[in-house]
Amino acid sequence: MRSRCGRRRRCGRAGAAIDSALPTYATPARRKTLDTTLTTYLVHEIAPEIIGSRVRRVVAAGPGVVVLELDAARLIIAVDRALPLIALSPIGTGGSSGAEADHRLSRELTGATVTSLRSIPDTAIIELGFERTNPAGVATTRTATIDLGRHPGLTIGTATTGDRGDTSPPPADGFVVTEWMDAAGRPHARIGLSGTERHPEREHTRFGSANEAALHAFDAVFTDLGPSRRRDIVAKAITRQLRRKRRAVTKVQAEIDDAERADEYRAKGQLILARKDSIKRGDVSASLLDYDGVTRVEVEIDPKLTPQDNAETYFRRAKKAVKRAQRAPERLESLQVEVEELERAAAAAETADGMELERLEETFTRPVSARGRKNKQEERVHYRTYHISGGWDVLVGKTNRDNDVLTHRVARPGDLWFHARQVAGSHVVLRIPDGDRRPDRQAILEAAAIAAFHSKAGRSSKVSVSYTEKRHVRKPRGAKAGLAVISKEKSVMVRPAIPRSTD
Repeated sequence: MRSRCGRRRRCGRAGAAIDSALPTYATPARRKTLDTTLTTYLVHEIAPEIIGSRVRRVVAAGPGVVVLELDAARLIIAVDRALPLIALSPIGTGGSSGAEADHRLSRELTGATVTSLRSIPDTAIIELGFERTNPAGVATTRTATIDLGRHPGLTIGTATTGDRGDTSPPPADGFVVTEWMDAAGRPHARIGLSGTERHPEREHTRFGSANEAALHAFDAVFTDLGPSRRRDIVAKAITRQLRRKRRAVTKVQAEIDDAERADEYRAKGQLILARKDSIKRGDVSASLLDYDGVTRVEVEIDPKLTPQDNAETYFRRAKKAVKRAQRAPERLESLQVEVEELERAAAAAETADGMELERLEETFTRPVSARGRKNKQEERVHYRTYHISGGWDVLVGKTNRDNDVLTHRVARPGDLWFHARQVAGSHVVLRIPDGDRRPDRQAILEAAAIAAFHSKAGRSSKVSVSYTEKRHVRKPRGAKAGLAVISKEKSVMVRPAIPRSTD
């Protein structure tokens, strides 16, 4: 269903959030013209500087900010609603510190060559084309679509869009950056053509280049992504996780308290069966005479169920309470340890700097992901990592869905894939880095032992494990999560074991 704004109804809320950060004179129609015009100027200036450059690294410099480290410059892509833009920064200026961008961005773009940069006419959308040649000499193309309009976002596609690119913009007298602070003390900036500035009480800075104006606006809003802002981002991420863990502690504690009532639930179920003739149809509660013939017990009744079904409900509650009582203490202890670790991390984030700050960012902040990908499954790590002899890394899926993600989205074609034969178990991937280095027999045996350990046969003395290159693993159409079919497999017999070093 669409609303009067022409977009899905949820756009009203998102649009309101952006409008609150705009100067009062910038109507939606005016802002669209300025965004579209600025996009064309930025592309016209930046394209000649980056086409032909190789992407050496992709960095998540902060929430909503990705930096592509090229041969001789850094391309900043900000899809944060506070200031969506792109800007080109020379190597050595500005900071691109931060965690590596999400695995798909890094996997798709690292090592690729920039082949095109174009803006889509009458929009605030930019398309960035890449090409990469694999060791077999086969070239693949990718397109990063960057939306700098009302709904900023970044998506990766598999093909370019042909000839719908931009043309050279008309001559401009210059560009102006307007800066101001909102009531909460947050910095804001907007870029426009010279002559569009209003509100003389606000700070205006003029530039002859659209890219220089974009860099200045970026520094004004994101305060150069210095340690203070980065610490604040990490602290907020830790606080969110801490809040969730504390809620989980409260829930588990309630389960422990409820487990103590198992005998009470069981006794009420038995009493309902013994005094079912005293329960009238439609009763929501009943005062039943206890076995001593004197005491009366108040029992809640579901009027939609028969007395027998109500008794079964109490028996199920008693059984569930006992079950929870068996696992709740261990779960509570684990959660309390996690809460303590998060509290220590929160304290460390207040003064962290350098390598410590980078470690906290890598652990607690989520890198930029494709627009619209907000599934919580994407926010967590889908596998555990083991380090084995020879410096190899082994990745192990945690659940059936995680197995699918690990095998079909994380693993590369040349990686080795392991699974215990004839039994259910985790998918296991032995990472093979680029280059001629191949794992030796010992590395294969250790990876196979890990696959055996994370299977239903993990307690057996010997387990047969199949392995093959990931390129020979496929998922049948319509198959349930975790199911895979392999070919060209080999097998080894190993004793289930895991190394001590793990992440």
